[in-house]
This record gives sequence, C-alpha cells and structure tokens, in this order.
Amino acid sequence: MSSDFQDLQNKWDHSKSSLDQTATNFDSLYAKIKHKERDNYMFYYGTITILLITLVVIALFFYHVAPVKTLVSKIGVGLMLGGLIFRIYIEVISIYKAKQINTLDNALQAVDNTIKFHQFRKTIHQVIAPIIIILYTIGFYLITPEFSLHMPFWNLILIDVSYVVIGIILFIVIRKAVKKEMHKLAEILKLKKDLTE
Repeated sequence: MSSDFQDLQNKWDHSKSSLDQTATNFDSLYAKIKHKERDNYMFYYGTITILLITLVVIALFFYHVAPVKTLVSKIGVGLMLGGLIFRIYIEVISIYKAKQINTLDNALQAVDNTIKFHQFRKTIHQVIAPIIIILYTIGFYLITPEFSLHMPFWNLILIDVSYVVIGIILFIVIRKAVKKEMHKLAEILKLKKDLTE
C-alpha cells in the first residue's frame, strides 16, 4: 500500500513538473513572438514616417519652390505623390492585418493568419513595391523636360544621375530591411507552429 502511494506521489510530482516546464516553454515562446511582432510594428511605423516625410517634402517642393505647369510634368508629380500615398496606405493595411492575428485565441487560426500575412507582405515587396518605384521613376523623369527649361543642362544631368545613385543606395538599404522583416515573419510563423504542436 505504501509503495502504491509512493508510486502515485512520484507520478503526481513528475506530471506537475512536466506541466510547469510546458507552461514555462509556452511563456518563453509567447514572449519571443511578441518581441518579434513588436519589432515588425516598429518597422511598419518607421516606413510610414519616412514615406510621410518624403510625401510632405515633395508636395511642398512642387507647390512652393518649383510648381510645374505642363500637363506632362503634372502627371509626373501625380505619379510620384500617388505612389507614395498608395505605399503609405499599404503599410497602414499591413498594421491592421498584423493586429488581426491573435496569438492566443485559436492557435491554429493564428498560424493560418500568420501564413496569409507573410504572403501578403511578400506580395507587397515583390510585386507592388517595384511597380510603385517604376511609376515614381517615370514620374520623376516626366518632370525633367520642364526642369530643363529653368536650369543648366549639367545641373539636370547631375540631378538625373544622382537620382539613380540614391535609388541604388536606397534599394540596398530597403532590401536589407525587407529581408530582416521577412526573416522575422518566418521566425514568428515557426514559433506559432511550435505552440500548436
């Protein structure tokens, strides 16, 4: 009888420590997920801030400093500003979609939502962002003919070449940030899958 009680006591203690360890692992995984999600939110808010500042500066430039007059130039400005506005809108949607993923309510649904969000962000970076950049660049070069009427040819060449150089530098910086974001999203997905196992 005493040994039966001892066996029962040992099983109870083992089960209790196993439950405590599982709870600790869950808390650790949940904390990692929250940290990575917070990092991604900072990335989204940072992107919105940079895009808003760029939008305001460009809008003020074309309104106060160099108001364009020809239709082609106005289309160019419209493409530039429209692309920035659309990209800001996409980042706002990304924040909204990211906040719709609830980690605790239904773990399997959260994993499914995370997979969909990951695909959404991939589409933005691989399809939508390049289209916006192409339209922005077309807009920039549509303004060039009107600018050529008001500035020396060499200044115009310098502006056009610097646009390409700055574009390459920004491409490298943005690509690095995008890779980091996609890596974090993949890690979040893996951690959420670990929670469901």
